[in-house]
Amino acid sequence: MDDQEPSKVETIVKVCVLLWSATLLSLSYYEPPNGKKIVDFDPTFIASIFSASTASLGFQIKKKKDTIVDSKNNKVSTK
Repeated sequence: MDDQEPSKVETIVKVCVLLWSATLLSLSYYEPPNGKKIVDFDPTFIASIFSASTASLGFQIKKKKDTIVDSKNNKVSTK
């Protein structure tokens, strides 16, 4: 099967799913001043959808590693 470029509809659906999951994740952590959450659910499933959506669009979300420089031996490593 030939590699095909993603259609516009496919890209629009992926972006909509990404925005939807990002919105739900944000709302799950937001607590207004009155103390009552807007939505109350376990965000684990939505987080997995968010991660899959970012990956399908080619985004890579990684934790920044600390760089360690050893000036004595002129070596650079990551932590």
